[in-house]
Amino acid sequence: MTTEDVRVLLIDLENAVGAIRPRPRVLRGRVTALLGAAGPVHHAIAGYSGADLADDPTASLLAELGVGALRVAPAQDAAENALLSHAHRVHDALGCRVFVVASADRRFAELAALGRLELLAWADQPIATKLLDVAHELTRVPAPAARRRSGTPSTRTTPPSPDRSPRSTPSAPAPARSARCWRRCWSGSASGWGSGSWRRSAGARATDPVGE
Repeated sequence: MTTEDVRVLLIDLENAVGAIRPRPRVLRGRVTALLGAAGPVHHAIAGYSGADLADDPTASLLAELGVGALRVAPAQDAAENALLSHAHRVHDALGCRVFVVASADRRFAELAALGRLELLAWADQPIATKLLDVAHELTRVPAPAARRRSGTPSTRTTPPSPDRSPRSTPSAPAPARSARCWRRCWSGSASGWGSGSWRRSAGARATDPVGE
């Protein structure tokens, strides 16, 4: 196992959850769904903005889920910039080449230049064209409420890219769990497994008995 096998989950909280200070039930459900869809990761970190340093229930709930909280002062693209900086740090420090991104923001397209870029998005969530064009994999995740009603599994696809320039990227690696890597990167760790389902149907033809 090498450091290039490290997979890191980056959650753009405002983009993936949709509120600056989400309700605990919504935050827990959505982050749990994203962790499950991401599969095994070295660690997961969520970026968001917040001005109240004394009272941050979001950070507390993320800690319960094993996700690092990367809170920044409110500013345009502040959370995205913080997550991108973290991605560059783990790339430089650990040789991380696989980034799982829970966001539809075009800013994360730059991570494709560092290695493999895997996207997590809700079932009907629009994704920036620039981001979709460079992604190596897209996983559509049913919203937690929809999952409870229908039990629809996540669907994993490779986005079409007829105009994508050839790029040398590693094949999908196995997760790394190196203690040495963990000590060199501040963050929370989390792992989860996606779920899938399949059905098989068979038809039968009835025949009448042959009489004499």
